[in-house]
Amino acid sequence: DRRYRKSLMKQSRETKKYAQAVFVVADKTDQLSDTIQRLDILLNIYRSSPEFRLFLQSRRISPEEKLKIVKKVFMDILSGLELELLHHLLEEGHIHLLEAVIKRLSFIAETAKTSLKVSISTSEQMNPEELSEIVRNIEQKLGKKVDADVLVDPEILGGVKFRIGNTIVDGSIATRLQKLGNSLYQG
Repeated sequence: DRRYRKSLMKQSRETKKYAQAVFVVADKTDQLSDTIQRLDILLNIYRSSPEFRLFLQSRRISPEEKLKIVKKVFMDILSGLELELLHHLLEEGHIHLLEAVIKRLSFIAETAKTSLKVSISTSEQMNPEELSEIVRNIEQKLGKKVDADVLVDPEILGGVKFRIGNTIVDGSIATRLQKLGNSLYQG
């Protein structure tokens, strides 16, 4: 059990190391979003094709031979950076970390963004002072610049609802009333 945990920790360190290296190079060359897009294509192929996974993980084919084939097949899709990542993963025997590295890279890129897109829903139009106060509070809490998208949704009755990425913070009166109704119904 301890050996298994040690192995997982080592894999996690390796994953972070590869993802961080790709992030640094892609970010410096202003290729981050393109790199992530290309790696997502590779990941979709990797996930959907058992033959491709088997090919990459095979011990019968040398890493150099695999890389030659991958370069030919993906020359119009992958850039030198993504091929370099594949080269290192194959050389080091870490190709099984490909999916984790790509996910980690996306996570690093998302958290490194200087501004964050936030949707703010209210029951009626806010005045500029109210909006700037809300935006300022969100920026202080998140420690990032906020790009606010304000929506008017009369169905929320009052209060406010935020959407930050996949996270929804719902402080609307409609939701509070619904929760109160549910608790009374169940009680």
